[in-house]
Amino acid sequence: MKKTSFIFILIFLSPLMELVRYPILYSTDEPFFYAVIQILIAFIILITIILYLYRKIIIDTVIDVFRNNHFNSKLVVIGIEFFLLDISFVLVTTKPNTDFHTNLSNLIGYTDPRLQLLCIIASLTLSPIIVELFFRGLIQSYLKEIFSEKYAILFSSVIFGIAHSLFSIISLMYYILAGILLSKSREVSNGIIAPIIFHCSWDILLMFMLWIY
Repeated sequence: MKKTSFIFILIFLSPLMELVRYPILYSTDEPFFYAVIQILIAFIILITIILYLYRKIIIDTVIDVFRNNHFNSKLVVIGIEFFLLDISFVLVTTKPNTDFHTNLSNLIGYTDPRLQLLCIIASLTLSPIIVELFFRGLIQSYLKEIFSEKYAILFSSVIFGIAHSLFSIISLMYYILAGILLSKSREVSNGIIAPIIFHCSWDILLMFMLWIY
């Protein structure tokens, strides 16, 4: 019962990881630094929650997922698959010949260029750390203690997909596939550094594609 309860707690918390790049409590009538402060506060709160849960249910420290990371040819293959998936995602979900700010507005939900820039910066810095520590470092590790590695990858990727896109079936499927590749990189590398790098590269390539598409 305790294990099931923890799974539901993790599922409930999963959408909150996006608060580290989306200042949803900010109004454009307020000073812009309020949005920056909200992002930083969200990061501190979320990292505190992750550290607590990691210690509570994994019985380990977060620093362990940064130790003894292995980088090999399998990660190169995963990287290529991730690259192709990202390009396909943009081609399928974005209208061509649309200006960059409009594409960003459709993707992020903000029309204010300052908020768009803040979201981009957070997506390339704080967000990959928080998201990967939570989904690959916490959820995937915990599920592996209950299920097999294969099912841990599948279940954590489905939760990842739902947390990122619940209302678009196409985006949902892409994020689940992205989650599977990120989870595989976690297992292949025996750590969290590779998933963080891949996650960051997803956002970088996504922004570049939106700019040239």
